[in-house]
Amino acid sequence: METIRAQVTEEKARTYRKVAMQIFGYSKGSISKAVEKAMDELVKKFEVKQREEKPDWSKLKGILKHVNMTSVELQHKAKDYWIESVS
Repeated sequence: METIRAQVTEEKARTYRKVAMQIFGYSKGSISKAVEKAMDELVKKFEVKQREEKPDWSKLKGILKHVNMTSVELQHKAKDYWIESVS
């Protein structure tokens, strides 16, 4: 087991303890169970968001086939355009 320490306001701690004990019972370990469940849910939300944010590169395939420049020339042109836009 690992120990994680955090500082929260007294009111938030009191409310959290009350809810955790109502859900997990008034026995030893109920706060730890509630914290673990909250951590699991946070990690799950983050992982789902990460999957949703991954771009679908297959949609970009062939999108620049009409451009008659090499990738290096495109990079230089993009750099020049960026410099002009921030100047």
